[in-house]
Amino acid sequence: MMTYEIKYSDGRVDIGFGSYDEAITAFAAEHEEGVLGHDGDLSSGGDRTLCWASAEEADGDDGARAIASIVAIEI
Repeated sequence: MMTYEIKYSDGRVDIGFGSYDEAITAFAAEHEEGVLGHDGDLSSGGDRTLCWASAEEADGDDGARAIASIVAIEI
């Protein structure tokens, strides 16, 4: 069974999402202009999905400006 966490760059961790979609919804609710997803993210079989505060921050970024990542945790 999998659960999902949002790990923020400030050290905060939101835990216990039952699905990837729930984690995405939670991030979007907190960051209305947020952008997430990239080649190789969780939806493509990768190990995490990076999240940015805005499209401007995400544009051309390699992850250095990401404010969070969504990860899958096997329980």
